Order: sequence, then structure tokens, then C-alpha cells
Amino acid sequence: LILQEASSERYIDIPPEVLDVYRTWRPSPLYRARRLEKALGTPARIYYKYEGVSPAGSHKPNTAVPQAYYNKEAGRTKITTETGAGQWGTALSYACAL
Repeated sequence: LILQEASSERYIDIPPEVLDVYRTWRPSPLYRARRLEKALGTPARIYYKYEGVSPAGSHKPNTAVPQAYYNKEAGRTKITTETGAGQWGTALSYACAL
């Protein structure tokens, strides 16, 4: 994983196995933030992405799934994460169960 983070490559392909998992909740819906546009007095259209449709109810599986995938590919059988409210733990548990 660190090699990807430090890579000078412009694009790094997402493994097909990870893409298959993403398809279970992606694409995440986009919503227009009309009240924010009005409050800012901007002619710009502002959108936000709703990540609550993911299995863990947050954006955390977006990184937990590839982390679990690459660790499995590297032969690791145990991984851990920090968690406060439990979202990382939930996301990592979900990803490892796949």
C-alpha cells in the first residue's frame, strides 16, 4: 500500500476484485446543496456525495476494502485498526469478511 501512496504514477488501476465489491453500493448518490448555495449567495451549483449507502454507513469502506485486499494478497492473516465511534472497526470487519 505504501508503494501506491508514494508512487509517481498518475493513475493506479483498481483491482477487479475491489471494483466488484464497490459495485454493491456505488455509485453513491449526489445531492444538490441548494440551501448552501442560497446561504452563500453563489451562482455556482454545489453538490455533495452521500456515503451513507455503504454497508458501514460511512466512507470508511472505500479504503478498508482495498486495505484488506492488499493485505490478503501480501499473505497477512491479521490486521487491526483504531476506532473511536466504531466506524473503522465496522468497515474493516466488513472488508475482511469478503
